[in-house]
Amino acid sequence: MTKYKLQEMPDVHNTGKRRVYPKMVTNRTLSRKEFIKRMQGYHRGISESATEAVLLDVADMLVEMLSMGYNVNLEGIGTFSLSLGFEDDKPTEMQSADDKMTYRKVGVKDINFKASPEFIREVKRETDRDLERDMGGVKVIRKQLYSREERIARALEVIEKNGVLTLGDYASINNLSRTAASMELKEITADRTSPIGWMGSGSHKVWVKRKE
Repeated sequence: MTKYKLQEMPDVHNTGKRRVYPKMVTNRTLSRKEFIKRMQGYHRGISESATEAVLLDVADMLVEMLSMGYNVNLEGIGTFSLSLGFEDDKPTEMQSADDKMTYRKVGVKDINFKASPEFIREVKRETDRDLERDMGGVKVIRKQLYSREERIARALEVIEKNGVLTLGDYASINNLSRTAASMELKEITADRTSPIGWMGSGSHKVWVKRKE
């Protein structure tokens, strides 16, 4: 049975508003071996070793194709693509109109995955059918390790080190949920006097140091 809980979002700006959002109650993370065993219920005629070999081949092929500059769309599942970032300590802003930013070290920062609409529909159909609430009221998260100014300063440290900041980075370093982190970054970048701006969109959106 799939369950969810209601969780109160931290009031990071002390507005007095108590926003609540639903969050999945995760059973645990299945290992590859466990996942393969469960697949045997669908294809009993295929051995576990053969299934595992195919999964490993898929992983190897994704590495090869992504490293060659391809995005990979596995229809019915989703699309894989690479996210790049600077791997040096040089400024991320152009120093002049003709600055070609030569001699920069760039590397893979992350792998993006965008689920296909069909995959989302299937998961939603299977999940919503038996989804129920894990009772016990609303979980309240009040602990804030850092002030907003400290959170911005910590974000700038990551930007200086990596060139860019991801949503996951901001949430992790500041002990925030991704939802709270997303809302705060939106407010920060809306303030034209803040030192943080953004670039890209969707799963490719990252935060950078705002140009002065």
